Amino acid sequence: MALKALVLVAAGIGLGLQPASAAVPRQLTVLIAPGEMDEEKGLGHVDITLTLSQAEAEAGDVLFSLPIVIANTVTVADHLMGLMARDALGEVPLVVRDDPVALAYSRHWLAGRAVAGPLVVTYRAPIDNTPPRRGSGPPYQLRTEGGGFSAVGNTFILLPPAGLDYQIALDWDLSAMVPGATATSSWGEGDVALPGTGPAPQLWSGVFMAGPMKRYPETPQNAGFSAAWMGKPPFDPAPLMAWTKTLHDWMGDFFQETGDPPYRVFLRFNPINAGGGAALTNSFLTTYGLATEAESIKGTLAHEMIHTWTSLGPGQWYSEGNAVFYQARLPWRGGLLSTEDYLVDINDTARRYYTNALNDTPNDQIAPRFWEDTRVRTLPYDRGGLYFAVLDDQIRKGSAGARSVDDLIFAMIARRRAGLPVTEADWQDLVARELGDVGRQLTADMLAGKLMLPASDAYGPCFARTTKPFRRFELGFEPRSLVGDVKTISGLDPGSEAAKAGLRNGDVVTVAVAMDSVQGDPERTLTLQVTREGETFPITYLPRGEWVEAYQWERRPEVPEAACRS
Repeated sequence: MALKALVLVAAGIGLGLQPASAAVPRQLTVLIAPGEMDEEKGLGHVDITLTLSQAEAEAGDVLFSLPIVIANTVTVADHLMGLMARDALGEVPLVVRDDPVALAYSRHWLAGRAVAGPLVVTYRAPIDNTPPRRGSGPPYQLRTEGGGFSAVGNTFILLPPAGLDYQIALDWDLSAMVPGATATSSWGEGDVALPGTGPAPQLWSGVFMAGPMKRYPETPQNAGFSAAWMGKPPFDPAPLMAWTKTLHDWMGDFFQETGDPPYRVFLRFNPINAGGGAALTNSFLTTYGLATEAESIKGTLAHEMIHTWTSLGPGQWYSEGNAVFYQARLPWRGGLLSTEDYLVDINDTARRYYTNALNDTPNDQIAPRFWEDTRVRTLPYDRGGLYFAVLDDQIRKGSAGARSVDDLIFAMIARRRAGLPVTEADWQDLVARELGDVGRQLTADMLAGKLMLPASDAYGPCFARTTKPFRRFELGFEPRSLVGDVKTISGLDPGSEAAKAGLRNGDVVTVAVAMDSVQGDPERTLTLQVTREGETFPITYLPRGEWVEAYQWERRPEVPEAACRS
């Protein structure tokens, strides 16, 4: 899943640092010094030095912060080592203040006395590849593989609060790494200065990687497309990255990109939710598992790439919905995906949505329940994607094929590029200009949780709607049982497949499991590592319930391939 809006959730914190002189911009330098990595044990560390040119603050002001949990992912905030801050007067005593415990909350370090002038902060961020205990979440956390490390900034870089702009420099010290190690980030190769000035928390939305990296192309530049990975994926990433570069070039033309801005793909191993990803600054992070095939992550690559142009907008239903709508459609239209594979993507989304027992959940209830239940978590993606299919069909038919939803998306992108708002009201105005009150009502219905059902020919003349029977995804117990550090089964349905397999209320699940991919595959079994009365053992079952009819689309064989793509 792509969750960029959550990356900066902890940035809006109380600001104590005083404004600098307009003639002398504030400077922030982040020195990243990875240590030696123990790949066999999955351990290592990264030493960080932050240098602020001006950091005037009163006692009790926030000097810097880091999320403790961000998008259900634990950071190094509560186990970093050797934290020390020094200004011109010597060591600065620090006072810790945590936000109230929530699904996303932060730790803040406050000045124990007044601070004046330059400030230097040093600490060590430990790396431990032990699978995360909290379960599903974007692949942000520090990891070591192939003798190197990678992470998203929001899990290991302490930063001064939002509200002030800095000239930001990223420096690397690779002297403790293996010979031949190199470094890259979302902003460029090796040591880089971020363009212009900006708030420090922008570093929380970037990827950092260093070590004996493998690259595509072999000699990457700071501009244009490049990819980086370490270790030994179960497939050769180079051909996949060549495909991705071609798609990126095609999408750049489609979304009317000007110039050749940098765009990086980072590949990492993910022990919990292989195949997932996250869109980040100038880049996206995608993951693989022990048995991942290259073809299986093309959809993720396309989905996250689309966010480069369309992520800002009315809400998650918009950014994730249009990415789902386009993730196979654009590669298909560009000749990079077969009609058969495009149809598979349409039907995967439709099957998951129409069999979802919670698909009528209103949009305003999704955020508070997002990490509690995968059936709720997938709704902005599935319902949003089908909303865009309905909308596209209505616009095409209403304009006799002269216009499509593409024109509305282009208009939103143009507004963003011009510095204009891209709110829900702006989107509703665009839809109303095309379809009048019918368009406004369609969006209102989607937000209210009403069923989104594209017409039989909504995906073009080559496809027709039908129905097929599937079993609903059903864990058999309260989904919130699998949230948090301690996962205790409760609310077990005695007639469920889980109960039949031997699961009991009070069982403790000791290994996190990502449910999104399990929900999407009607034939995939679920294995829970359960601890009961001091013994740990696996319980495997098919997490499915009642049979229901779900809408699907099928290829119309009488329509030639040449008539399909539009």
